[in-house]
Amino acid sequence: MASKTDTDQKPSIPETEPMSTAAHSPTTTSQKRALQDDPDPPVKERKSRKAPHELLTDAEKKANHIASEQKRRQNIRLGFDQLIDIVPALNSGNRSEALILQKSVDHIKQLITVKNDLKDQIRDLHALLGESPYDEDSSEDDLAYSAY
Repeated sequence: MASKTDTDQKPSIPETEPMSTAAHSPTTTSQKRALQDDPDPPVKERKSRKAPHELLTDAEKKANHIASEQKRRQNIRLGFDQLIDIVPALNSGNRSEALILQKSVDHIKQLITVKNDLKDQIRDLHALLGESPYDEDSSEDDLAYSAY
């Protein structure tokens, strides 16, 4: 038979596992109650967090900003150099950024005009030969530009 002292004792609380495995297993209501009644509940281990980001000093922020700005300016210079190489009207003379952009726009407009003229010639030749209409590409024939 069980003695009176065996029944008077609190029910035994199962040992909890460390947080790494206990976090994945659900806690039952009876386990929660048992933990609340326990005068010394087991301490749950917390997952270690990453160390907080160290803040940059003002000098480091300034250096990063300067480096970013230099990189941005270098990329812009590279783009203008590529336009100078591509646009025939930019081979000589003053090469201000405004002039490079304007001459580039003029060159693109001229290329579109030439393309549209060639498409018209193809249509005319197909009509002369009595062939089916020319399958055009999906690009726009006449692109409208607003002058600034």
